[in-house]
Amino acid sequence: MIIVSQNKRLSTKSLELSIENLENQNAKRIMVEGSCGKLYFLGKYATEERAKEVLQEMIQRYANWENMKAGQPSGICQPVYYMPED
Repeated sequence: MIIVSQNKRLSTKSLELSIENLENQNAKRIMVEGSCGKLYFLGKYATEERAKEVLQEMIQRYANWENMKAGQPSGICQPVYYMPED
């Protein structure tokens, strides 16, 4: 699955995702870890609950895709997940 960041400046296939605090704010951001260990921004959400909902949606979408491609011919296209704005 390909994940596209809110600002459309980053796309990744990595599922090394985490919810991080924003300094001096209650808001949370979802980050992805790159191959060099650096964290990259995917999306910002007003609450931790919303960030968890988005993360769960991504996990469910990935699981659905994995289930769908089982038994399908090779060459099936990967889905694209666009990070929700809010």
